[in-house]
Amino acid sequence: MTKKIIIAIAVFTAVAILITAGVFMWKHFAGKHMLDGTGMVKPPCFTITSCRYSTGGGMDGGSSYIEVYTGEDNKTYLSYYDCPYIGAEEKSYTIEVGTDAINELRRAFYRRSFLSWGKLEKSDLIVLDAPQTVISVTYGEGEFYSVSSSDELPEDGDMLFTEIYSILNMFTKGGN
Repeated sequence: MTKKIIIAIAVFTAVAILITAGVFMWKHFAGKHMLDGTGMVKPPCFTITSCRYSTGGGMDGGSSYIEVYTGEDNKTYLSYYDCPYIGAEEKSYTIEVGTDAINELRRAFYRRSFLSWGKLEKSDLIVLDAPQTVISVTYGEGEFYSVSSSDELPEDGDMLFTEIYSILNMFTKGGN
């Protein structure tokens, strides 16, 4: 009788551990990959709904950004802002762009496994009086991730800044 109780407790404990592990794994990985319309797993980069490329903090006091985002109406927009130095004339506008803009960005982020970089260490190299560049995205169910030019980037990570800027610039008025 005692042996049966010990076996029952061991089986119950093993089942409880498996259920707990399953719940933990589901919570940990839920949303990391989303299903598309056909039931295929879609990497998080393909759920990006906005991307902002911004610069600022240099000694001239200038700042700028280009942002592509999906609006509440499911249309894709581009917002542009530029003030090259303190006291300069500011230029800004928002235009509707096609979904090609967000799709190009998603592909670029996917190629470089951008959303898997995780928390990056700050670089030991400090460029005094230089502007800082930041790429930030919103993806999935409103999750946010950003990297900065002052971060210790993975191999070829610095090329992402050039690539994202080029893609965003293609969709600005006149490609300025």
